[in-house]
Amino acid sequence: PGDEDEGGAIELREDCGLDLEAEGVPTIAVIGPSRRGKSVLAGLLAGGDPKLFPQSHSSFQAMTSGTHACEVPGAGPGGAALRIIDTEGLSHVGRSRGRREALVRQFLVSTYLTSSWVIWLDSEVLSTGFFTMMWLVHDYVVDVLKVRDAAGDRLPRLMYIRTQETEVQQREYRDQFGNFSAFFDRALEEHEDADILRQMFAPGGLHGHALPIWTVEDLENFVASSFWAPSHASPFKAAVGELREKLMAPQQLGLGAEASGPPLLALGSLAQHLPRIARLEAFDPRDHEAAKVSRLRGHLRATYGRVAGGGASKPVTTADLLNIFDVEDRDVRRHGGRIDSVVQGRLEEQCRLMRLDVDVAMADREVAAVLERFRGAAAPFEAAAASFADEAGPLSEREILRAAAGEWRLDPGNAATALANALADAEERFLQATGLSREEMRRLNMHEKVRWRIEECVMRLRGKVAAEMFVLSGAESAPGTAAEGSAEEELQRVWVWRLGEWRWAPPPRDGKTQPGRGGKPREFAVWSDGTSW
Repeated sequence: PGDEDEGGAIELREDCGLDLEAEGVPTIAVIGPSRRGKSVLAGLLAGGDPKLFPQSHSSFQAMTSGTHACEVPGAGPGGAALRIIDTEGLSHVGRSRGRREALVRQFLVSTYLTSSWVIWLDSEVLSTGFFTMMWLVHDYVVDVLKVRDAAGDRLPRLMYIRTQETEVQQREYRDQFGNFSAFFDRALEEHEDADILRQMFAPGGLHGHALPIWTVEDLENFVASSFWAPSHASPFKAAVGELREKLMAPQQLGLGAEASGPPLLALGSLAQHLPRIARLEAFDPRDHEAAKVSRLRGHLRATYGRVAGGGASKPVTTADLLNIFDVEDRDVRRHGGRIDSVVQGRLEEQCRLMRLDVDVAMADREVAAVLERFRGAAAPFEAAAASFADEAGPLSEREILRAAAGEWRLDPGNAATALANALADAEERFLQATGLSREEMRRLNMHEKVRWRIEECVMRLRGKVAAEMFVLSGAESAPGTAAEGSAEEELQRVWVWRLGEWRWAPPPRDGKTQPGRGGKPREFAVWSDGTSW
């Protein structure tokens, strides 16, 4: 706000270059008093690029103003993206730089709700300033939002770091505890306000760590982007490396077997709640409808891509929508080949799992736009299936084999010409029915598959070979025509054309073999007396 005496809410910039709707992105936020090295630590956790976050390297002048976020692809566990949040120092609460307590509370609450780890960087152990800030958050997230009951393991974790630790400071715990982490645990047990931290953060999520004084060599390597190079070694680097291992553990970032780990809110959901946070109004960060709709949008994008709402690297075409589905999909067959009904049914099921009212979901512009796109693609999908994937149509393997024996006398040239004409007819029917361009048609998976099928069938006819085989036959009949088990049946050696393996029946559904359906390819041979086939 422009006036110190006026209320107001902090704002989230939508042009920040991040996917604000992405759920569950591991996020590490570095907060604490000014001039403690937050920006340097944020840069080191993000990979060591000194240009990611501005630093002053000054003991009296702070550099960071506001909040800076950086998403580093592949920096998280298993190659996941990792977000690092660098924040303005909190040394001026309520007095200078225009920071009022209400705004600081909004900032802290917002950081808490959107982080996997909250790192507090300080030169003391469980400082008074730290608990002052934690009480600002506790009064709202515990007493008003009741996050402990709503979230549990989805709560963020706390890493309290004593930075620029001297050897003199290490003497207070080295002999009795061995390391700062154990010393911090004991200090936490004895602190009168420690219980508010246990109410705010995930079970077992309170940790301590110490960083020794960093040297001129550390600084020079950081500025030269060589801090993490094998050639550089120092106690400070070792301590930061140990910290990274603790922070990046998949179970600590909610990336283990439990898929619904922190953060509690995506940044896009936070934007909707900022006015409520400013007024200290209650909402459920787990079950609130806005958060659910945001998760639903993320689910649709993960399943179908960015069909609507912008943000895609290139526009999604009708061909792209049709290629998401296969005519043999179980859901597609269950809904009679209507892919819009498939999407609608899957959406309703996802809403049921999320305990989200379907009407509320449908009121969202992006969700409604996704359904509308698939409604427009349903008729082209049906036309493509009828033209290129009809199991009884002239371009199925069964009908190609019948025509090869009955019409083309196994001649591959005749087959290639006839099939090219049949494909041209099918393409013309499809184009007239849909109004799509030939370029989009050629991009369809169903069109590509039928072209491959034609080429493979012609190749099999070219590869036919003459061979002898034994067949059951009667004295006055062609091979195989005598009644089975009759006295006149006998084995007879005849010449045949061996044609290789052909799929006579439709392929197995959904990748499962169905006994008796004949889905697997079988080897075929054709006998002819020169006149009949």
